[in-house]
Amino acid sequence: MTRTRGRWELESPEMVLHAIDDLCQFVAGRVVVASLTLDTQEVVAAAVVPEPAEPQACWDPHEASMRLHDVAIELVPQRTATRRGWAPMTHLLVMVVCREGRVIDTMTEHRWFRAWRYSNHLTRAIDGDIYVVTPHGWTGVMDRRAGHEPRLRPHLALAPGS
Repeated sequence: MTRTRGRWELESPEMVLHAIDDLCQFVAGRVVVASLTLDTQEVVAAAVVPEPAEPQACWDPHEASMRLHDVAIELVPQRTATRRGWAPMTHLLVMVVCREGRVIDTMTEHRWFRAWRYSNHLTRAIDGDIYVVTPHGWTGVMDRRAGHEPRLRPHLALAPGS
């Protein structure tokens, strides 16, 4: 039996992640939000979520939501009203959390998930999955699919005195 995918689910997460990586290189510590057309799932834009303006002693979900909100409204048209109600959704937003470690979802992604759901971006996009990309591969937090590529590139540094 074939399960019908929801509108928020990607047909090919691996292909989408490669396209996002082409726009915003996956680097450990970086969080990326990408905009896809809802009907074709073509990646049309991606942006790195900026770091907090001030150093934080602990995770602030409200502050993270505001940063996500600001990125979302840069990537997707605002939602507008028509005579019959709201204009239809045209885009899908996905988030990619790039970090060291195993290819499993952790508290890090679940914190971003909460911030994402409450970002109230009011755009013409529906929220998609959050993907984790590590040096060992990727996985989706909600859909649980995973793969070896793309992955974070190894960080290479010159040895002292080279």
